[in-house]
Amino acid sequence: MDEATRSLIDKEYSHLKSIYFNSAYFGPSPIRSKSTILAAMERELDPSFYAYDDWMSISEKLRIKFAALLKTSPDCITHSTSSSDVVNIVANGFDFKEGDRVAAINKDYPSNILPWMLAERHKKFVFDKLDLGNTVIPTPEWLEQNLKPQTRIFNISYVTFDTGKKMDLLGLGKYLRSKNIFFVVDATQALGGLEITPSELSYIDVLTVSSYKWMLGPYGHAFAYFSQKAQDQIFHLNANWILSPNSKQVYNLLDYTTETLPGARQYDRGQAANLLCSGCLEGSLNFLLEVGLGTIEQYNASLRDYFLENYPQKKYHLVTPLEHMANIVCLKAISGDSIALETELKKRNIDVSVRQGNIRLSFHVFNTHQQVDELIKALDV
Repeated sequence: MDEATRSLIDKEYSHLKSIYFNSAYFGPSPIRSKSTILAAMERELDPSFYAYDDWMSISEKLRIKFAALLKTSPDCITHSTSSSDVVNIVANGFDFKEGDRVAAINKDYPSNILPWMLAERHKKFVFDKLDLGNTVIPTPEWLEQNLKPQTRIFNISYVTFDTGKKMDLLGLGKYLRSKNIFFVVDATQALGGLEITPSELSYIDVLTVSSYKWMLGPYGHAFAYFSQKAQDQIFHLNANWILSPNSKQVYNLLDYTTETLPGARQYDRGQAANLLCSGCLEGSLNFLLEVGLGTIEQYNASLRDYFLENYPQKKYHLVTPLEHMANIVCLKAISGDSIALETELKKRNIDVSVRQGNIRLSFHVFNTHQQVDELIKALDV
């Protein structure tokens, strides 16, 4: 990372009061988001002569920025409220036939499980929660052995929330494409700290990301990528006025139509042009685009590797497999309680999470090697 970029990041995050290794829980927004939120608040407080076109164009401007991060078309991007809501769109909008099956990994994040469990009650498909057993991560060979022949959709987290295991998107995607199985990926614990390459994206049918973690945005927003194949086969089930092509002209709102704006816009949540939420997102997206996801991924990996070389290995069991590691490192104390350790770290002004009994450490671009040194010292108690 060059000196100018490092200086920019330090400026954007000088407001953080803790040594923050917790982006897998809630990503802190850059300071520039404060000014974009304040500008939005000024409009909220006094919308006098606020042009309709300017207001309604907010969601489209953000759509373009999300598309730029993924190097894809804005026509493939939709605004939502959460990853669960995106998976619900797929679960309820896909044209299932009698006997079809959907598969996910048992113990994956609830966003990738609960929508399928509920939809299974009133749809035609069967939902399979697959146990990995002694397998570290699913591979094409594992899928070949465990997916039922009638499987139409496979849903998985790119990076697991509780262990930090990173999936092989290309390997899985190529296999699923060869079997004509839809690939739904939750990248909430990845994108923003990692990049997703165009090659990886080309094998994904639906990619969902909650914006408030590694994307450094506000809670209550998510976005998703829908491939053209997904758009052709997943029906939108929610009608709202903002999806209508007639919403572009405030004078045409009563020309009722169930037609929608083009592309993945058909899945947009209502009121996507939320002023305050969009204000925060604008600052975060501009920051990520300015620094670059490739630069962020390389820097985060350097912090992670520095930690792994220097942490007190005799006191902790490394839960995250080295060969499948991204930004999240999970540890378990060989002796002692993880909750007690989290409390002790908090006393030292170090913010981390405990998930499923593991100490979860999230290394993001605003962290420094000096902060990693403080973390290592605190763990060696």
